[in-house]
Amino acid sequence: MTEKRRANLLAKEKSPYLLQHAYNPVDWHPWGEDAFELARTEGRPIFLSIGYSTCHWCHVMERESFENEATAAVMNDLFVNIKVDREERPDVDQVYMQAVMAMTGQGGWPLSVWLTPDLKPFYGGTYFPPAAQWGRPGFADVLRGIAQSWASRREDVQANVGRLMEMLEGRPTEDAAVSPGLPAQAARDLEHGFDSTWGGFGKAPKFPRPAALAFLAHRCARVSWDEGKAMLEKTLEMMWRGGMYDHVGGGFARYATDDKWLVPHFEKMLYDNALLVESYLDGHLLCGRADFADVARDVLEWVAREMTHADGGFLSAQDADSEGVEGKFYVFDAPEIERVIGDEADLFKRVFSVTSEGNFEGRNILWFQRSVAETAASEGMSEAELRERYASWRQALYAYREQRIRPGLDDKVLTSWNGLMISACARAGAVLGEPRWIEAAERAALFIKERLRDADGALLRRWRDGEARYEASLDDHASYANGLLALFAATGSARWLADANEIADEIEERYADASGGYFFAPERDDLIVRMKDSHDGALPSGNSLTALLLVRLGAVLGREELRERGLRTVGTFAASLGRIPESAPLMLCAMVEAEEPPRTLFVVGDGSGPGFADEVTRAHRAPMPGRLVIPVPDVEREALDGLGVPLHDKSAPQGETAAYLCEDASCRPW
Repeated sequence: MTEKRRANLLAKEKSPYLLQHAYNPVDWHPWGEDAFELARTEGRPIFLSIGYSTCHWCHVMERESFENEATAAVMNDLFVNIKVDREERPDVDQVYMQAVMAMTGQGGWPLSVWLTPDLKPFYGGTYFPPAAQWGRPGFADVLRGIAQSWASRREDVQANVGRLMEMLEGRPTEDAAVSPGLPAQAARDLEHGFDSTWGGFGKAPKFPRPAALAFLAHRCARVSWDEGKAMLEKTLEMMWRGGMYDHVGGGFARYATDDKWLVPHFEKMLYDNALLVESYLDGHLLCGRADFADVARDVLEWVAREMTHADGGFLSAQDADSEGVEGKFYVFDAPEIERVIGDEADLFKRVFSVTSEGNFEGRNILWFQRSVAETAASEGMSEAELRERYASWRQALYAYREQRIRPGLDDKVLTSWNGLMISACARAGAVLGEPRWIEAAERAALFIKERLRDADGALLRRWRDGEARYEASLDDHASYANGLLALFAATGSARWLADANEIADEIEERYADASGGYFFAPERDDLIVRMKDSHDGALPSGNSLTALLLVRLGAVLGREELRERGLRTVGTFAASLGRIPESAPLMLCAMVEAEEPPRTLFVVGDGSGPGFADEVTRAHRAPMPGRLVIPVPDVEREALDGLGVPLHDKSAPQGETAAYLCEDASCRPW
């Protein structure tokens, strides 16, 4: 196709998603002033299409409409057409997603929005088929209808613009009282929505909801809540056993299309896997499940093998599609299993419920329909023996699968997603006592520090192919700073704490709203409104992450004003929290931590010996509500004291290690 068609303006971009569309016959423009000026000069509305490189339905709409010469001709004649990678510009996506949800009651990608030349939305939707079907109008008909309305009914269009702008410019209630009962109400709501058969919350399609899982663990560490522990354990068990987990290569897909986690939407995103590593570490510690620690390790092995840049940054995503077919890379038919596994094929097929009919379009998604214990017992073997065979089978199938055409890899490095994975790696290394994961976190942190700052020192969002671009958003700063704080808790290195503290100051300078909370984006000419969000969806909200950062940084540094800023952030969203407290579970975690006295665990002494590392791991494994680990190796003591860490008289004999638990304004040996 690229040999027959001329390139459009997207060919000059770095985004893998934009480059996928660089040879469409559509005259695509990247988001920017050149496209806006063309729309203003010619008086044409803008068609804005937002997606991302691993989005299955984005690929479908491209094949059906954007590669169609006749459809492209209509688009080029009637509109100025703009493509946006939502992962590069989440601020743009956020504004227009809210507009489409207000218009239609639902959102998703591809996001299709029509704008006035001054960037204000007046009509939108998601995927449009080429011809009317499934209750959706055909895309070409929509194009012509919108153009007709723009030409002949401009007043109606402007009225719709006005209504949407009023909604977008709405502000949360400032500094309202936050009910202390909100965490308990969120807990009850999660219990009500829990699927006791398959785990997780709600019906299909079923998302992992790692923020809700974090809330379960956070609350279980503070109050007696057997139901919360059971919900966490059940969900983690069923997600890993299901087809949403890649039992050959490791890593979780984005979500399941069914109730039992069997059929995934096959794309794998870095952020999901970072957050789920934390969930499985929580499950390991709270439920005493060694196998959950194994899942966390397995995810990190996949990240190290397939999702890490040679210089340390973490890559973004793997596609759902291979050779234009969703899931083709990941599924197997029965004869393939027989060829690859050989003499143990019948056993394998029983373990993973492989049949000649298949469970997905005639082929098989691998899953443990029964638990490992139940499966082993039914086969007359121990769990250890089954797991040993499982490891051997995986190696054989992985080598076989690698001969296939791999799904596309989105190899851009995003600051916010790297921050989440830095946190996951650092915590995994500390909890499991495995330094290699801490080292991976440090390499990624240095990648961001050295390559994602502009000449003036401002944090940037995206790096790819040697180019760093796009001013960072709130979630970039907050995710990265939380990752640095996790790195400090794993290593005691003052530089990570200093960097986290510096970013907290940058957040206040660039994003703080005088009426409370933090805007998602800094002041930008190409945004029609600055928005604030508290909803913890597939990704945690920037305000939730910022509230957690401020509360925890305040505890580590002994700065009460940071804790108060975190609590004020929660208060900004009191009205929405009061309506649906489970919509922002991480915000509730920050609220609980801000309202309770800080509890810190200091580990001090000679950081070069194994005793110090062992004591840090013991501290990270302690089932202690609200504790923050503060390692103080001797070589870092002066620097940490200079940052304001309240060391006072905490010390250890020469060459030894000591631990102190500080709570209720006093410290004691631990």
